[in-house]
Amino acid sequence: MRPKLFATALLCVATVGCATRPVITTATHRERVEAEAALRSAENSQAPNVPEAARHLEFARQQITEGERLIQEGEEEAAELRFRQAAADADLAAALARSVPLKAEARRTSEQLDAMRRGQP
Repeated sequence: MRPKLFATALLCVATVGCATRPVITTATHRERVEAEAALRSAENSQAPNVPEAARHLEFARQQITEGERLIQEGEEEAAELRFRQAAADADLAAALARSVPLKAEARRTSEQLDAMRRGQP
């Protein structure tokens, strides 16, 4: 009889332990992974060197931290939203970083065109 009582007590303790731990849904986990991947990608681009892009990188980091806190509080939907916002900010940071060299090249091309119109080589 004792082994059954021990097994029942162990099962109760395990059940209570699992019930107090936050459960992350697959969707929330996926959003978190995508946000972290977007952040790493942007960090590996020129984004940290472009002031406006760096600001969005910081927003993304903050939103990931906030999403993790929300998971601990059991706020799955709010956490998913924060992770989506983080991914969007990280993607924006990467896009802004890509746009800087393109703007510089466009400006040089425009200056060359103006010089050609004025008859200067």
